[in-house]
Amino acid sequence: MIRVQLRYNFRLYPSAGQRIALARAFGCARVVFNDALRFREEARAAGAAVRHLCGVVQAPHGREEGSGASLAR
Repeated sequence: MIRVQLRYNFRLYPSAGQRIALARAFGCARVVFNDALRFREEARAAGAAVRHLCGVVQAPHGREEGSGASLAR
């Protein structure tokens, strides 16, 4: 019988510079996710059928609209 390891436990000990880079990367990902989630909630509240979380919705009258959300802060 072959036994397969399904998961691993490991711990990271990043240096100070790596901690800063990781915090920046995760912070950016959090901002992008929250912007996309807010866009989705606003589109749904406006009655638009949200097809993708990437910023394209099907407008009620049939044409596609972009999110209009700016990622530059």
